[in-house]
Amino acid sequence: MQFSLPSLDIDAAFVLTVLDNQGKSHYLHNNSACGTWVGLKPDGSMVIGAAYDGCYVREKDGAYVMTITLEEVLNGEVQHHRKDLKCPILPAMDSPSPDVCAAIKREDRLSCANPRVAKDLCEGLGCCFSPRDSAMPCYYGNKLTAQCTADNHVLVAIYKDMTTPSLILDSVNLLTVNPASCPELSVSNNNAFIVFRFPLSCGSSFQMDGDKMVYENRFEATKDVVTWQGTSITRDSTMRLTIRCGYARSGIVPLQVEVFTLPPPLPVSTYGPLLLEMRIARDQQYASYFSEGDYPVVKLLREPVYLEVRILQRTDASLVLILHECWATSSEATQQPQWPILVNRCPFTGDNYLTQLIPAGAASLNVPFPSHYQRFSINTFTFVDERSQLSLGGLVYFHCSASVCVPSTSESCRTNCARRKKRVAEMWVVEEHMENIVTSDGPVDFIAEQDEQTRTMKGDLGACSSPLLDWARGVAAAGGVLAVILVVMALWNCHRNQNPKMYTVKA
Repeated sequence: MQFSLPSLDIDAAFVLTVLDNQGKSHYLHNNSACGTWVGLKPDGSMVIGAAYDGCYVREKDGAYVMTITLEEVLNGEVQHHRKDLKCPILPAMDSPSPDVCAAIKREDRLSCANPRVAKDLCEGLGCCFSPRDSAMPCYYGNKLTAQCTADNHVLVAIYKDMTTPSLILDSVNLLTVNPASCPELSVSNNNAFIVFRFPLSCGSSFQMDGDKMVYENRFEATKDVVTWQGTSITRDSTMRLTIRCGYARSGIVPLQVEVFTLPPPLPVSTYGPLLLEMRIARDQQYASYFSEGDYPVVKLLREPVYLEVRILQRTDASLVLILHECWATSSEATQQPQWPILVNRCPFTGDNYLTQLIPAGAASLNVPFPSHYQRFSINTFTFVDERSQLSLGGLVYFHCSASVCVPSTSESCRTNCARRKKRVAEMWVVEEHMENIVTSDGPVDFIAEQDEQTRTMKGDLGACSSPLLDWARGVAAAGGVLAVILVVMALWNCHRNQNPKMYTVKA
């Protein structure tokens, strides 16, 4: 593993240290016993290297980690910097994806197990399984497959496209095993793969690591160098590969397989927080969204509200966003009163206006990862008092509990709502154990149509207030002709009081 440190200011004084497995700090310098070295590049930058099995490298979360600290003194001020250097361990036993297996041509397949092997066992070996091929149902598919067997053998399969440009498979050699002294060494290859099988007793380097016995073997692909009139060229890649097998001292069951390549590849996937966002679109095309200054969004009763939940800062196209439950509340908190919108991924059937699920791909063709989005629309409503049946007024907030799904042979990540049974509101409960809950950026203010007409007159009558008007507004919430007449009378009385000179009384 290697770490580069940019050139420091000429007036800066610094101390470079490294932490050991107990967290103790050590001065970092060239130390062959601990597998560390420090050098300088012509541009003044510093290069630090460390062996995987050195004194200051530890194993954590499937990677080798070394922690470096830099204490810099500049203009009398002390600054501390800390960096974790990580190199991943390649998963040599993971079964290939269906796309990878389908790309291996029939003539390029090499058998990974006997023809009667079960699918689970085949995939557990890190190989492809095709039930349609009775002659060779289990075959190699990954760029690298490594197995440390229970009978103390090592099996390594290397794909020609492990490097770019492709390897010349005939040039791949097992450096730690002498074929002349190991008659059990077996090598087979075709146009795409080369497979090595040999016992651990054939020259594998051996070391003790706590309660484990670790066997190490190295592979290398040589380059084909062409020379003409004193000039030499090559068009081949360089490949160096280290395979380590760890066994328990008290048994022969393999503990793990570790694979290192030079240079180490970037990890395909990483763990991190799931960031979600809920937005309200301005129209059913989801062409634009309400911004922070637009809230609360005002909607008439029964008018549709177009909501969207999306994953942020992820570019993995295989991820699928799943909405488990969605509900509305009268406050930002997720407490009562609540009204269910989605239950068990599907529209709540106890509502006489069902929530409409909107496929992201159909609504907008310019979405980069459609599976990262979930969209739905609801008809506006307002909370009412359970006893008086009068509107409670106020704002309405939306919430959803969500998770991310990765499709596999056992999980399609699809939701089928066609055969869901009808469930009443009393049966719906928000599951508190859901870890990811997202809330809309702001609330929605739902008003009746006559309230909208009244709201547009506030520019002239905003300062108007009277007991009659307040009482009339309360009655208007229940609707009816009488309520409308009372509101008009109250507004007229208020307007007349604010402008007394505009009105005269004639006998």
